[in-house]
Amino acid sequence: MPSVKWNRYWERYDWPQDGDEWSLQAAWCGQPYETWKASVQEAFLRPNLTPASVALEIAPGHGRWSEFLVEHAARVHLVDLNPSCIEFCQRRFAGREHVSYAVNDGTSLPGLEPDSVDFAWSYDSFVHMEADTIGAYLRELRRVLRPGGRAVIHHAGRRHATLPLGFLIRLGPPGRWLFKLISIRRDTGGMHDGDRSLVSRELFARLAREAGLELLFQVDSWGDRARFDCKRFNDVVTGLRKPG
Repeated sequence: MPSVKWNRYWERYDWPQDGDEWSLQAAWCGQPYETWKASVQEAFLRPNLTPASVALEIAPGHGRWSEFLVEHAARVHLVDLNPSCIEFCQRRFAGREHVSYAVNDGTSLPGLEPDSVDFAWSYDSFVHMEADTIGAYLRELRRVLRPGGRAVIHHAGRRHATLPLGFLIRLGPPGRWLFKLISIRRDTGGMHDGDRSLVSRELFARLAREAGLELLFQVDSWGDRARFDCKRFNDVVTGLRKPG
């Protein structure tokens, strides 16, 4: 299961297109990748940013979403578990003095002051984090978001009632395939389940409330006639707000 240690895999990953190789969510909903990517930016990033915003991205990888934040926010903090990802982003955004970088331990947000962030974002990363790690990050978000500040997080959305059956993954490929079918509710092709964590939309919402954050929305589709989505592995995008 995708632990903090497991997520150090991205230190060894080749990043052939710097993250843009993950295009199958777009293909799943029948959209060109660039159109789908732009729809994510328009639905979840642009409405939460102003030229004065302080933005945070957790686990930016090689910066495929960071680029939009860098262009539209006054200050951007990029925090990643993997040093090579931070080093790549430092090269990619060299000369952009409003961007700061930190390597963390996979659960914390070092160097960020309380009540200092307007908007926090993460996509394609929390899907690989288990509940304890997510809970730790949500508590950190409660600390660093300003009152009224918002976060939008993309995460796994397995069927809540099936989470106790997660032990099936440990039984090897047949067990993983069976658990995928009952917890993701669709045949995604072969035995692959996208290495999704044992998290449901209900569990994520509970963890957010326990961290002291308000739930704004939970969606798996967006845009005109909901033509864009993240349904391939039954994922969810959740919007949160710090009270105040």
